[in-house]
Amino acid sequence: KKSELVEFILDSLAEEELEDLVKQKELEIISDGINLALKKINGEDRETITDIKIVNPENHEVEITFKGFNWENTSYLSIIPENINDPERDCDCRIGSNLGFCSHFWVGFIISLKEGYLKISDWNLTKLPDNFEELIKPVKISTTATSTSDTGKRIIVDESSGNIILMNFLDKSVTIYEGEISEIVERSSEFQGNVSVYYHITLENVKLGPRISRKSQFREEDVIKVDKLKIRVSERLQNDNNLNLKEKLKVNGKLNKDSYWGLIVKNIRKVEKI
Repeated sequence: KKSELVEFILDSLAEEELEDLVKQKELEIISDGINLALKKINGEDRETITDIKIVNPENHEVEITFKGFNWENTSYLSIIPENINDPERDCDCRIGSNLGFCSHFWVGFIISLKEGYLKISDWNLTKLPDNFEELIKPVKISTTATSTSDTGKRIIVDESSGNIILMNFLDKSVTIYEGEISEIVERSSEFQGNVSVYYHITLENVKLGPRISRKSQFREEDVIKVDKLKIRVSERLQNDNNLNLKEKLKVNGKLNKDSYWGLIVKNIRKVEKI
């Protein structure tokens, strides 16, 4: 077994050799964790960030919830001057529960930096990639607050990501005015013994805008272009319309961020071929 082999190798090394090995691999391991953290922020990982809470601003306490296909992770981080050499941290994942620097930790670390809880120059506990500052520069934190009395929900986005333009439409009704089918995948799900069949359809060269109730409300400047976007259609819609590759569609639906599939348009009731 791989775990037994690793344990054997570690047991075989002298303390000085083990220390040298850790130093050699430190930057590689940390870089992998940071890259995975950025993928989570961009919605490109199997886990997505579903909630960010500043539990206690005075102590810089950050709590983040991550959701996967059928699991959930919660990560906690507090970095203050008094503990910067050993931050207070906890995570539900295997690495984080042992106080390791998991990708969830690095998401919290990036949020802490963006909230102004510390500066990169303050951090000496681990190495950081030479281009770390450049990597996180496009990452922004905003809130959904609609009034001064509303604290809103914190959202973290990477403005260099191709998905950023779509985030303005997240959880809103949209119209795909045009999109060409490049892939059709049949899928199924089971709930309480009932099996539902549905289709994930990938559209390319997509023109998307807010859903409007009257033609007079249409504004060309509200329409964006997206290279690729998934939509979900029911088995009935697929059977009724016999959708095929290369066909162009127009649909109305709601843009959601699925914890497994990422950004996808659902709640489609009608398909129009164009």
